Amino acid sequence: MNTQEAKVYFKGILANVDSSILQVDFNHGFRIESFSVEEATTFFENLEKSPSMTISEKYFMRFGCLNFSEQRMYAISNLLENVSSNNFSEIARFDNTLVHGYLNPTIRLMRLFKEGDICMPAKFYYQVQNNKIKRHMSGYVGRHISHEPYHLEALEIPIFQSFIHSVKLPFQRDFVQLAFENFELSYEIMNIDLAFVVLMIGLETLLNPAHDEVRYRVSRNTAVLLGEDRKKSEEILTRVRKLYEKRSKIIHSGKRRIVKKEDLLTLRDYVRRAIKEIYRIGKEKSEITNLLDSYGFGEKIEKS
Repeated sequence: MNTQEAKVYFKGILANVDSSILQVDFNHGFRIESFSVEEATTFFENLEKSPSMTISEKYFMRFGCLNFSEQRMYAISNLLENVSSNNFSEIARFDNTLVHGYLNPTIRLMRLFKEGDICMPAKFYYQVQNNKIKRHMSGYVGRHISHEPYHLEALEIPIFQSFIHSVKLPFQRDFVQLAFENFELSYEIMNIDLAFVVLMIGLETLLNPAHDEVRYRVSRNTAVLLGEDRKKSEEILTRVRKLYEKRSKIIHSGKRRIVKKEDLLTLRDYVRRAIKEIYRIGKEKSEITNLLDSYGFGEKIEKS
């Protein structure tokens, strides 16, 4: 068997990222690659046998795989060696174990770590035979991509690496996992009002202990859980109350187009931070809400 032909290449095309993604270290042989517009276009033309205009519309525009300010595309790559051209079981095993089992959860955790719709809208398995690309398997996301950019500061990288290596999905506690799934769904819904409602459901799932006084309970619990000091807690309390008013207008009055992008991002930040805080604390929902009732603004709940 020709050495070159025994290699199967994996390439997952990333969306909404910039050059900061190059600082991330992945396990299991995955690494980030960067391509110019010309290199990316040539790759897709050879892979899909499609004209450049089709490539540009599909990958650069609809999938958001081109960083227009940098004029670069980023992909995560890996290599399967000594794979025969007809042995799809080895490719399927790699895809199930390392792509579905490791890479996809890692990308999901990256969104939980920081705002931005980083995702992998397309993936390919291919070989290079006689300088030509032969595609074996491919996959595409079937969801709306929100085109919200993802960027990591240099000082965040060590914290980020620790986070993605220590947090495991799915979350063991059902209420945390349900809130996380609502958090993720907020990226996939095109209608901003509905995405907002989904996030509010996530916040209620985490912090509403009962069926009465929902607005007050959720607002105060969010403020106690996330406020770094009394002033910050009071600001969060006021903001969540106002956000909850918009939630009520949408659900009970059928109001539309009342949610601004700033509202969505603020609420998503609260849900993101609440999930991480509750995971850090490591207690059941009833224990956490009881503690929040007894704690004051600016007091931090210790890990169990």
